[in-house]
Amino acid sequence: MFYRGSRMFLFTVISFVLFMPSVWAEEIVITAANFEDATPETVAGKAPTSFTETVTICPLANGLIDTLDALRLPVDVDLPDYGGAVPSPISIRGSNFQQTLVMLDGVPLSSSVGDIVDLSLYTIPEIDRIEIIKGSNSAAFGSAAMGGIVNIVTKRPSLNNSALFTASKGTYGYNLYNLMLNGEKWGQGLMIDLTKSWADNDFLYEKDDGSTARRENNHFENTSILSKLLLDVSGWDTSLSGSIADQTLGSPGSEGSMGVLTPDDEVRTRQYFITLNTSKYFGPDQNVQLKASRIATRTHNLTSYAGDVWSKLTSDYIELDYSKKVGIFGISPGAAWRREGISSDDYGIHDRTTGSGFLTTSLNFEPVLVSVTGRRDQSSDFDGRWTYHGGIVWRAFQHLSVKANIGTGFHEPTMGHLYTPSSWYAFISNPDLRPEKSFSWDIGPVIEYKNFGMSVSYFVTRYKDLIKMDFPALSTFTYVNVDRAHASGIEALFWTKPADPVKISLGYAFNQFRYGSGAFESKTIKLKPKQVFTLQTDYLPVLFGRQTDFFASYRFRQGAYMDDANTEKTGNRDILDAGVSVEVIKHAVLSFKVNNIFDDTSVEFEDKTAYGTYWYPLPGRTYRGSIQLSF
Repeated sequence: MFYRGSRMFLFTVISFVLFMPSVWAEEIVITAANFEDATPETVAGKAPTSFTETVTICPLANGLIDTLDALRLPVDVDLPDYGGAVPSPISIRGSNFQQTLVMLDGVPLSSSVGDIVDLSLYTIPEIDRIEIIKGSNSAAFGSAAMGGIVNIVTKRPSLNNSALFTASKGTYGYNLYNLMLNGEKWGQGLMIDLTKSWADNDFLYEKDDGSTARRENNHFENTSILSKLLLDVSGWDTSLSGSIADQTLGSPGSEGSMGVLTPDDEVRTRQYFITLNTSKYFGPDQNVQLKASRIATRTHNLTSYAGDVWSKLTSDYIELDYSKKVGIFGISPGAAWRREGISSDDYGIHDRTTGSGFLTTSLNFEPVLVSVTGRRDQSSDFDGRWTYHGGIVWRAFQHLSVKANIGTGFHEPTMGHLYTPSSWYAFISNPDLRPEKSFSWDIGPVIEYKNFGMSVSYFVTRYKDLIKMDFPALSTFTYVNVDRAHASGIEALFWTKPADPVKISLGYAFNQFRYGSGAFESKTIKLKPKQVFTLQTDYLPVLFGRQTDFFASYRFRQGAYMDDANTEKTGNRDILDAGVSVEVIKHAVLSFKVNNIFDDTSVEFEDKTAYGTYWYPLPGRTYRGSIQLSF
């Protein structure tokens, strides 16, 4: 108790300091989005009543955090740390990673193969903000939106001639170099963003027997190029963007009685992404938007158990949306089409197409907004499915609103469920496998003042027909629909500006994720933390005539059960980061940050089964510094 109290006292000393006038900006900002900010051309505009948070990435963060660090700050996002090159699964409100839809600029990234979306492919220097939309909402976003949606929004060109260069170095061989160029001609904007980053991640860790080992083959190397062109074509606001990412990841394996170290395994990924987004307003209350994209991902796995394996995934996506308001009534019909293909040494050659039609209607009779969405998805692999979502926002007073939502979600069996390869077991395909389904509702207040804001929600989500691996015979497995589960909890975000140069944000989540059927009915779902708490602060003075930012963030993650029977838990984690940025001369900013000041190496992922356990080691205290030059 004294140890925990001393940590909080240390953080408080760092956080609450004397203040002076300032014009600088925070490293990263988390805000609760209001429905008035949800315009038709935004992703949040598809769910105007949902509880939505936005993680805004400021230029200051370019060399100090990565995409996974940014997503771990909101308490409603579960993104465990696997300690380096191993991709981490992201989930919201108790869903698993396959039931959480990940998008890039409104285009689905979650694949029908069912693999983890590797968020490290999308680097912070290219990202403007990350939108988090909570609750089951397949009606607005289609399959996989059972627990929520994470939309990564890349930067737009600024209509000026400018350049920003960032260089960063840190512990365990971390390096990042980024150059962002903006140009303008005849009212058109062009942006080119180039990023090169790499690290060894060869930290020391303690094994189960008390000995010390080095985390070998834990490196990464990432090269990415993002280009965007903004055009005004006869009144159509048009964006044409393309990106290339080339990534190499080591595959270090896991520790434990069932863990296997893989010092020679490696994964090489190349991804190409091109998208066209164009929209036009026909008057103030009528809008048309067209989005078309193609993603191609080629992966080369060198593994000790499967050898040399190549696979190629493609995803073509088209979406057309129309919105119109007549007085208090609004209507937004739309249609989408997606084709996914896989060509793999393991899975073979398969493809899947889904056609969707959806309609959102709204009534905005102040001070109440009511929104209802219905959707029909027709898949080439499964029967058509209807989903719905309804929501209401009541502005009870000038600074107080109350939100409530109800909706359904579903997730089709992945190609992994249908065609899984295996090196050790015989796989039996299940032709009767059904989509997973969810039903959720939430309610809570949103308070907004000039120097204070708060968003609190209570949610309940029920899942059924969950897909689980089954072993019908010796050395044989398949997938079946057996499980039910339910999740409920409270999520809260508070922020305040007690004085002009100080901003403080607090987040708290209390969640209960439980099995709803089977041998472990009413037991807590393993690997899900019950409580998460975050505290962030920025102190932004002008010292000796120089803009300065002292920033700190604290994160508490309660230990999670390792096993289905709920007999053992991982340790609680206390993570404190702190840093400072100073404008040393005009257009030049130096930054320094210490991560994990408490040197907490408690693991966030440890899985215990009847066959043994495995876990992922984590690094302790690390350091990172950067310099930013603007022209």
